[in-house]
Amino acid sequence: MRSSPKMMDTPRRPFVQSAVFAGFAGFAALMLSTGTASATELEPDEFVTAPPGTTALISYFVYGDHQSYQPAGGPTDSRNTHLDDFLGIARAATYFDVGGVEMLVEFLQPFGTYTNASIGGTHYPGSSGAGDTTVALAVWPINDTASRTYLGVTLYLVLPDGAYDRSATINLGGNRLVYDPELAFHKGFDEHWSFDLSGDFIAYGDNTAPSSIANQTLSQDPTLQLQGFLNYTWANKLETSIGYESEFGGRQSLDGAATGTKTEFEEVRLVASYPVATAFQMLGEVNHQFSNTGGFRQEVGVTLRTLYAF
Repeated sequence: MRSSPKMMDTPRRPFVQSAVFAGFAGFAALMLSTGTASATELEPDEFVTAPPGTTALISYFVYGDHQSYQPAGGPTDSRNTHLDDFLGIARAATYFDVGGVEMLVEFLQPFGTYTNASIGGTHYPGSSGAGDTTVALAVWPINDTASRTYLGVTLYLVLPDGAYDRSATINLGGNRLVYDPELAFHKGFDEHWSFDLSGDFIAYGDNTAPSSIANQTLSQDPTLQLQGFLNYTWANKLETSIGYESEFGGRQSLDGAATGTKTEFEEVRLVASYPVATAFQMLGEVNHQFSNTGGFRQEVGVTLRTLYAF
């Protein structure tokens, strides 16, 4: 089965959420809160539909190795700077038909740990547990299997139910709602080649408990996310893909003052997938961020995915 429902928010994009400076002369306490980046990550063929009535159970293992940190407007710090994330994601999705229009509902639950966190030799305790739950509804205004043309519109809602401690430096949860409308397009143009394009406009609710200091509010500007893949399916049904992903914007502020955190990066992605059986697919991805502003830069990322459809 080549098609797979849309993947939402693999939380392997840790970023600093707040910078809180204590109001004492000569003393500044930098408080870091690293949480889910709340970005929807497209894998190849994700908007190729499955027949109505199909249910997919998907599991992910995600690893990220980060070795530098660059605040917005500041220099990159790679000296004794590091962050590892080890994450699992459980996801379920169901396709259905309403008046001849195909739709999908799904939920996603990440869990795992951020560990080995340090910036410039200063170490920060990690975070483990469950991340923020995501629920989503997708609809396909264009669903043409004959011409292999698909246009999907999705609304994602990220709930503030993940592990979060306002006094901790790093958190898996974000302690805020996130709204993400997405437009995605897939087109096959001969027996072997296809491409995917998607764009997201991610809006964030306020975090009213960003630190142990009372009566503070962490806010964030919207993020624009763009993704694309060029795919080639070989005679043995192996599919290989090269992709590009970028995010822009996402400037964070604490009570109106910029924290130095943004969601800006560019990344190259290499993906291979194979249908082991009619209803079972395996996928692997390796990726590298070649630029990042306002957070940790991921040197190497690895994603492994299994998908079972029935």
